[in-house]
Amino acid sequence: MFHKKIELNDTAFVEAYIPDPIISYEVNRKWPAVVICPGGGYMISAIKEGEAVAMQFLSQGYACFVLRYSTFIKSREACYKELADINDNGYYPSQILELMETLLLIQENSEEWSIDKDHIFTIGFSAGAHIVAMEAFRWNDEELVSKLKFVPKSKELKPRGSILCYPMLNARMDHFTNSELSKFQKDMMNKCLHKSISPTLEQSKELEVENYLQSDIPELFIWHTTEDAVTNAKHTTSLVKKIQDFGLPCEYHLFRQGRHGLACGNKQYANKTDDINKYIGMWLPLVFNWMGEI
Repeated sequence: MFHKKIELNDTAFVEAYIPDPIISYEVNRKWPAVVICPGGGYMISAIKEGEAVAMQFLSQGYACFVLRYSTFIKSREACYKELADINDNGYYPSQILELMETLLLIQENSEEWSIDKDHIFTIGFSAGAHIVAMEAFRWNDEELVSKLKFVPKSKELKPRGSILCYPMLNARMDHFTNSELSKFQKDMMNKCLHKSISPTLEQSKELEVENYLQSDIPELFIWHTTEDAVTNAKHTTSLVKKIQDFGLPCEYHLFRQGRHGLACGNKQYANKTDDINKYIGMWLPLVFNWMGEI
């Protein structure tokens, strides 16, 4: 395996974890790949939703690319100390464009990296899932694609499948009333997503994932928990119903317990006891099975 850091711009980069293609004497293999988008409310990039997740997928034979997209606040400390250290590259939708650029990067280097370019998946957590969902639903949306610095060919921006983990599916701050998000964090999210701390209802609707549902989207795997106090599972269930009404395939798991942001729920990346949740960890074998089937 080799590990490589690839800069996309001054504030975004990809960490690549790619298995050795030589698996036996004179036997080579091309690996399926997964692009991982950590959460963090568009303000920061969550640590344990990056490498920790990549290690799980590497063990199953996937090349992994952790996208550290441009976050709105430059430093983690600024977010928690309520210092507005704003990144000029961090305004929405730069994060979706960076995901598209990452997909192109993998396509263009598929031979060198021994990647099966027909089996590239995307996975996102919380706000990272909003990025992944928007890319999955809008991969062929001319309004968005026209903002890219390149012209994509055919369906190279369409993932083979997309995985949404406790997803943020809209940008309505009033939906976070019972969460631990502070007013400062909500204001910064609004400024990032709408360039205003008081967006109109029309502006908010522009960031609702369900409004971009179309017939040509990747297959989806989605999971959430009923105890999530940051992103509401009711919105996820509503989206799944709309996907079903559209006649599109979707695997959905709603777990009874588990707080927001648990990622893999394993002890290796836990910094406190309630970070460990074997019940939640069951999403991993479920998603591995789903990926293998499609």
